[in-house]
Amino acid sequence: MANTIPQGYFSELTTIHLRPRFASTSRWLLRSVEAMLACKLTLVYGRYHMMTDLRSLVVSDYHESYEHAEVMADFMNCLLPFQHTTPSDLMQSRESYADQSIDMYKEYKHYLELFEGEGFLPEIAKQFCKTVYDADDYYTFKAFSNLYYGVYAETLLLYQFEKMDYPTFVDQFQEISLFERKRKPLKSSAFKLYLKTMHKVVELYISLLNEYLTQRTFDGKVSFNEARKG
Repeated sequence: MANTIPQGYFSELTTIHLRPRFASTSRWLLRSVEAMLACKLTLVYGRYHMMTDLRSLVVSDYHESYEHAEVMADFMNCLLPFQHTTPSDLMQSRESYADQSIDMYKEYKHYLELFEGEGFLPEIAKQFCKTVYDADDYYTFKAFSNLYYGVYAETLLLYQFEKMDYPTFVDQFQEISLFERKRKPLKSSAFKLYLKTMHKVVELYISLLNEYLTQRTFDGKVSFNEARKG
């Protein structure tokens, strides 16, 4: 239902300003661009993370036992109840991992090309992905980029580009209950963690972007608001 999330999070009057052409002030426009950037980074990183993990399995000596596959299947069924997973689904060959890695690479490359513009530079996004993957931080972002956060990113981008109406947008911004195995309203604490995580992601990207621009122009630090015009 469209009213499952408290209106204080996503009132229609407030949310409409996240659409670039409806941003009423320069501050709202910057928020809109930063939200769009966070979503793009989430979707790109999700593919990068899966691609890199799958590549590691291809070159490793790891072999999935049936017993371990049973445990993982039970876990996946709790985590994603709408998609039933069997142990056999997890018993894959290196060739299968290689094929999946190639598919993820194609999606990763596609998103890098598709998202270019409005402050999103593919070269910086690549560096961002590698930095996050190798860092001993960004735990929440890593864990949920291919789960809740990936859904939120797709939802917000569709809304921003006016491909999704407001009721559908609000309905999609929910979390999946691991115990009740159904969608439930997004708790205040989970929503605040999401916002905090996205702010941290954007801050890292802007830091990498500033370093890149400084090296290229020798003009010192460039603000994100200026860089996005390029």
